Amino acid sequence: MKFLEDFVLAIPYLFLKKIPYAWVFVVMFWAWPPVVSGIITAIILIGLFFMAVQQRAWEAMIRREYRVLYRDEPRAPLSYQIRNAALVCAASAAIGFLFDGRLGFTGLQWFLLLAGIMFLYKDALLLGASTVYLVTNKGIAIRYVPGHIDYRLFFRYDEILNVTRKDKIEKVPITWSVITPVRKVTRGLLLNPKSLDGFSRQIKEVLLVPTDMDEFRKHFPTSVVVN
Repeated sequence: MKFLEDFVLAIPYLFLKKIPYAWVFVVMFWAWPPVVSGIITAIILIGLFFMAVQQRAWEAMIRREYRVLYRDEPRAPLSYQIRNAALVCAASAAIGFLFDGRLGFTGLQWFLLLAGIMFLYKDALLLGASTVYLVTNKGIAIRYVPGHIDYRLFFRYDEILNVTRKDKIEKVPITWSVITPVRKVTRGLLLNPKSLDGFSRQIKEVLLVPTDMDEFRKHFPTSVVVN
């Protein structure tokens, strides 16, 4: 099982994210019986399957190395997802109506082509970036997929100076790395590093937005000061 998990995690997420481009050929070869388009659709589904399995494999790896005390998977607000989905469908339908018959595509094909590419390739932008926080006995593990690359981060408790609760955020400073489903946030928990150089060259301070901030921070060790 560990071998399979390591194999799945070794597949570059950027490579998997290229597979949805094949949706263009699904629509291009749209015909009955759907032999060619069916094969390409199966390839896309396999790619999506591996994307989902990578999340499970990463969590399994973390659980092997650490004791997970709390898991949180914040999501973008449902209203945000519905609004974006409706806009994409409306725009795709309008373009499909206007381009009906162009390049040999029907209006339905244009709709499926545009809406499919947007939902498959721009899912993080439309529905929110995939974000998972795991509070462990040694630190906070995070997997964050804001687009074509997945970030696997681990912030050890001995690297954290303190955690500051922010209940009213009007403007996000440039030094903050916002690891949340959506970029626009109004509250969260800010991880402040002990080192003056930050957690790394790219990450100075980290803002997390757990689903339940009180429950999330309850699992921190007493060595981590929460303001």
